[in-house]
Amino acid sequence: MTSSNLSGKRVAIANRGEIAIRIAATCERLGAIPILLAGGPDLESYAARQIGRVELIGDAGAELDVSLVVAAAQRARADFLHPGYGFLSEHADLADACETAGIGFVGPSAATLRLCGDKLETRAAAVRANVPVLPASAPLGDEPDAWFAIAREIGFPLLVKPAGAGGGRGLRHVADEGALVEAISASRREGSSTGSAAVVYLEREMVAPRHVEVQIVADGWQTLALGDRDCSLQRRHQKVIEEAPAPNVDDETRRRLHAHAVEIANEVGLRGIGTCEFMLASDGEIAFLEVNPRIQVEHPVTELVTGIDLVAWQLLIASGGHAPEQVNTAPRGHAVEARIYAEDPWTGFLPSSGKLTAVSWPNRPNVRVDAGYATGDAVPNTYDPMLAKVVAYGIDRVAAIAELRTALRETVIAGVTTNISWTVDLLDNEVFLAGAATTQTAGDVIASPPDRSLVPFSVLAHALDVTSTQAVDPWSAIGPWRMSGAAPMTFHGEDWESRMRVARTPDGWRVETDDKTVPFNWWRDASGVWTINVDGAVAKVAVTALESGREVVVHGASWIVHDGPRPVARIAARERASDGQVRAPMPASVVSVHVEAGDRVEKGTSLVTLTAMKMEIVCDAPVSGVVDKVSCSVGDIVTADQVLVTIRVEGADPSVVS
Repeated sequence: MTSSNLSGKRVAIANRGEIAIRIAATCERLGAIPILLAGGPDLESYAARQIGRVELIGDAGAELDVSLVVAAAQRARADFLHPGYGFLSEHADLADACETAGIGFVGPSAATLRLCGDKLETRAAAVRANVPVLPASAPLGDEPDAWFAIAREIGFPLLVKPAGAGGGRGLRHVADEGALVEAISASRREGSSTGSAAVVYLEREMVAPRHVEVQIVADGWQTLALGDRDCSLQRRHQKVIEEAPAPNVDDETRRRLHAHAVEIANEVGLRGIGTCEFMLASDGEIAFLEVNPRIQVEHPVTELVTGIDLVAWQLLIASGGHAPEQVNTAPRGHAVEARIYAEDPWTGFLPSSGKLTAVSWPNRPNVRVDAGYATGDAVPNTYDPMLAKVVAYGIDRVAAIAELRTALRETVIAGVTTNISWTVDLLDNEVFLAGAATTQTAGDVIASPPDRSLVPFSVLAHALDVTSTQAVDPWSAIGPWRMSGAAPMTFHGEDWESRMRVARTPDGWRVETDDKTVPFNWWRDASGVWTINVDGAVAKVAVTALESGREVVVHGASWIVHDGPRPVARIAARERASDGQVRAPMPASVVSVHVEAGDRVEKGTSLVTLTAMKMEIVCDAPVSGVVDKVSCSVGDIVTADQVLVTIRVEGADPSVVS
């Protein structure tokens, strides 16, 4: 392949965040001119700043309107349009509209997109190609009696799957008949929220499979399998950790996976870059899952072990080029990727939004960071909450995992809650380390509390931040140090207290606690992130001032640190879960209310279903009792922390429930 066909060509990028920046980088390397097509909220985004050339599509939401996107590409005088991944990349109407407008669509034909966008049609294609599939139903009608008959024939456990939704949206596990009706209703609601029809079907569930996928390139002359990836570590049916090559796959199984991928890619008429996804059982059974006829979020791990720029191959095939006749697809080394999300692992991975007060990415030779945000950017609650991907390469799997673990601990993001510390927990999981993770493994990893050994870093960062605006030398602002040679300080976390004294020595600084004295030093970078060295242990720390105390982020874990007396408000916040008030965890729309005033409920009963960011959130009863008040209705737009339902705990004084 050569870059001659793309030199000077204008490539419109109809996406946002890290993938837009990623595509632009390859465009520039090939001599093409990238232009970001942005909705109003993204005009000042990190991607817009990095790419530099921006064409406004329209107001918020316009970036999903095919006619407005193509019109913006025409105004940008684009020769090609690259949709990245996600909604537009699988939108057949966009491919058609580009063809009509004379703009090259970087992706397969509209016919292939329509076929792959319907899981039932893709499944039929797999059957024609003799690729193994699991037993499944036709599209479900509206008769519950028929649902039960079909489910019994397929057998439990089973899955309810929307035919047109991707990314795990609308997928529901059903263990028995009692959960079937609600699962189908929820799947239809969530599937239709993505813009696809509310067509759902049932499929036998392969219990605790591995999720293995094969990277495909097809140029009209040949179809190649460029290697495989394991994407088994998932939450909410969305991938979190991906690696290449897939570990613990024997040669014969790998050969079968690659052969099946080529067969199904040819059957659906794939042209460009795509991925064929499979489930792999512990006994070696393979079952086809789906075809993604586009670049994948996790493509960097394949790039690192093959040395192939997949975006370049996309662009060059779209411009009429072909893959080399001889391609070495054998993986060299190992790569592991972690997706960094603005979400809270301690509250069921609910998305977190807000302004990023500090962002610092690792700078290591074997680590690649594809980031979509920087310090000062706002993380909205209207888009997917992925902030970045941190990818590590190693000579083998052990080295790659170790490199990624270190890189994540050097990553600092403040202003929103992230999944970083939980992701490190995943990397330390024994099942994952053994290369035996399944799609259920991540669900068994409970977010651990912050490591108490990090308390000294948190306390020192808090103290440094408190005093840094008061003097060039932070500690000189603490009066007692001048009198006694050491500054005594008491700090509180949510469930800990730390007393320490800081003193200057001829060689620098020392920190004294009740049981030891150790040296430390620090420095602060341009983004405001502190690097603190305590007796040879180094951590990057970000500090954000709150109304009471400071939020300290270290090794991906967030602490609230206070100096002086423990604040009563913080304690009250911890106890609020037991007061019977059920609150919205984030801004959302109410799609269903399951209870009425006077209903008796048990702890864990579903009360209200919300939808936000194309995801359903079920709010459960935190206590057993009687519903005292329902404060929301279907269709309401609720704000974060808004009271939805109030439950009167039996035996409690009704007068204290508001």
